[in-house]
Amino acid sequence: MLNNFFNPRAIAVIGASREKGKIGGSILANILKYGYRGRVYPVNPKSKKIQGLRAYPSVLDISATVDLAMIVVPSAIVAPVLAECGKKKIKYAVIITAGFREVGGEGVKMENEIKEIAAKFNIKILGPNCLGFLDSVSRLNASFADGMIQSGRVAFLSQSGAIATAMLDWAGKNNLGFSRFISLGNKAGITENEILDFLINDKNTDVVLGYLEGISAGREFMSIASRLTQKKPFILVKAGKSDEAQRAISSHTGSLAGADAIIDAALKQCGVTRAESLEELFGYARVFSTAPRLAGNNIAVVVNAGGVGVMTTDAVAGSGLKLAKLSPRTTTVLKLKLPATANIHNPIDVVGDARADRYEIALSAVLSDKNVDGAIVILTPQTVTEVEKTAAVIVRLNKRYRKPLVASFVGGERVEKGIQILNRGGVVNYLFPEDAVKALDAFWKSEEERGKRKTLNIKTLKQTTLKQKKDNQVDFKEMEGLMRKYGITMVRSELAESLDGVLAVARKVGYPVVMKVVASKLVHKTDVGGVLVNLKDENEVKNGYKKLAPVLRKFAGAPAGAGQAKVLIQPMIKGAKEIIIGMKCDPQFGPTLMFGLGGIYVEILKDVVFRVAPINKKEALKLVGEIKAVKLLQGARGEKAADIDAIAEIIVRLGDLALAQPEIQEIDINPAMVFGRGKGVKVVDARIITN
Repeated sequence: MLNNFFNPRAIAVIGASREKGKIGGSILANILKYGYRGRVYPVNPKSKKIQGLRAYPSVLDISATVDLAMIVVPSAIVAPVLAECGKKKIKYAVIITAGFREVGGEGVKMENEIKEIAAKFNIKILGPNCLGFLDSVSRLNASFADGMIQSGRVAFLSQSGAIATAMLDWAGKNNLGFSRFISLGNKAGITENEILDFLINDKNTDVVLGYLEGISAGREFMSIASRLTQKKPFILVKAGKSDEAQRAISSHTGSLAGADAIIDAALKQCGVTRAESLEELFGYARVFSTAPRLAGNNIAVVVNAGGVGVMTTDAVAGSGLKLAKLSPRTTTVLKLKLPATANIHNPIDVVGDARADRYEIALSAVLSDKNVDGAIVILTPQTVTEVEKTAAVIVRLNKRYRKPLVASFVGGERVEKGIQILNRGGVVNYLFPEDAVKALDAFWKSEEERGKRKTLNIKTLKQTTLKQKKDNQVDFKEMEGLMRKYGITMVRSELAESLDGVLAVARKVGYPVVMKVVASKLVHKTDVGGVLVNLKDENEVKNGYKKLAPVLRKFAGAPAGAGQAKVLIQPMIKGAKEIIIGMKCDPQFGPTLMFGLGGIYVEILKDVVFRVAPINKKEALKLVGEIKAVKLLQGARGEKAADIDAIAEIIVRLGDLALAQPEIQEIDINPAMVFGRGKGVKVVDARIITN
């Protein structure tokens, strides 16, 4: 759908200016300057000729067909101008003008108006409040950015125009070329989802970079991103982790940011490489776009300083990479050709007096080694170091061997000319070795996962109408039945409203028992003294009921199902580990699953991980393995291993339940008791909140 957007046959610049210092003048000049071959029509009712071209009072006065309108007029008249574009049957428009949703108030109304006009005339709009876009394929600079992108195979999309211009400036210095370069602005029409969908099959793009402040239609984004990352890497900076940042985003582009932990899980789930900063984004961009595919994670390190080598080794150990075990042939070559003081084992230390020839010996040897998948070469400027000659050697070897080779020339002025040689020769340089390791690690993880993920498909399941609700909470017994329907088993649980009822139930359940106060507005039972455990006989139950009486009175006005606060009696379970499994309906991504340690510890340790539903058994097992305390479940220090398989199964079923019941907003299973391997999981306490 966007092919004609990026390759328009004719463009109208509405608000074109004779003065190139004005935005309307800059945009027109940029379109004319860099080799765009289509027709260009300036539109300005006050001029008859602009920058050597005939000007038109309105797009309606242009007799020829126009594919794309660039709108650079005051915000108050954008709507009527867009309506004229609709009457002209222009299918695409870039609205550069700011002053819409990002300023709030009247700006929101004006943005809603242009969205309605776009829908009425079926116009795809980019913006408003955007920089525009640049395209090296069609040689089109449809923006007010200074200069033209170098031709390359990287696409970049950004919700911030300022960050887009910073990327352009950095890319020019670091010899990075682009296929498409898009500023999204407020995303009133074209969002990242349409752009990413187009880029999946774009033959001119091998790598996709992005900066987003808010994600549009989260589940659609995941589906598209998962298809994209099966074919090509997608590296994204998603801003807005803190509450303060989220408020800033709202004032900047009007985006709503979801909980960052959920966003992080969603990006990981669909194979997106998340960069934590612009520095990381820039650092990843070049290695992802220029290096050959990384066949494995075995890395060789060549360095001329022992301390830097140790630090690099530590960085590798903390990543998904490994120091390659060099073949006997390689170590023999290194032993024969390097001085006796050199370290011939990985990391290879060519020592401080190494000149360019010694670097060439070491690099040639390791890059020829079948045990080595890629290499990091590190140079620190010492007395006899040949910075520029060494850089030239690295460039030459990088062209000879089809393995990823990255450099880290550590220093300032003394290494600057060498870094320039590396940049011109297509070798990625990082100022610090740790950054080189981090970039190669991200590259490896992206390569390793590519093709393993499947497109996110939403399951269609039969829905059950939830009847007994008070204060948006499902009645305990109905909740128990609903979970049973999806194969989620609760321990035997009975409710009672009086001491006699409690005693009768306790006898039926069998001692020892647990007693809990159940009320719709009581969330943390333990905090208010609403839980008593291991009650061994009737006397202990009677005394326990007295202890619970103040809590029952306190919550007497809070309905539990159809009645008042009640007492829940369950058998006391021993010899099992407590876990928590939950679901929250995220406004961007929908039902999102959570897993971690259970009981009171979840609030303290916060050792929890997330996935967006639905997930399969394999993904659920992977999720369980991500908590820091997973060894406690696997059987640490002689303890019996827990039934992790059953945990994964219950997580999958909870996702199915949530998708089938869209009115459910939250499910909190805390705790569930997991028994030994093969003995299953039983839910002890749970609550379901609806909208």
